[in-house]
Amino acid sequence: MARKDYPFDASGNYVTAWASEGESAASNDDVARWQASHGGSVSRRQPSPVTKVSSKKSSSGRTSSYTIKSGDTLGGIARKHSTTVAKIKAANGLKSDMIRAGKTLKIPR
Repeated sequence: MARKDYPFDASGNYVTAWASEGESAASNDDVARWQASHGGSVSRRQPSPVTKVSSKKSSSGRTSSYTIKSGDTLGGIARKHSTTVAKIKAANGLKSDMIRAGKTLKIPR
């Protein structure tokens, strides 16, 4: 990019006119190169809204319980039971990785 193409003047001040050029600054060659490199055309459509999908709990209810021992970690417990830390935290409503000896955890499969 040539110096004249940057959004700052020689003193380092932001040039607002540079930003306001918007799409008019792009030449047909620029658009064609972009289309070729991205395998498509430019779309002016607005993106479709994101739909929130509720997570389903396993209906099979395949859980077991585990009583935490001193020195246990969620990672170690997850490895022993072939599951993940995230699944254990979700099944038990945990927001952090802190666990205490003597408490019982539900262990999802």
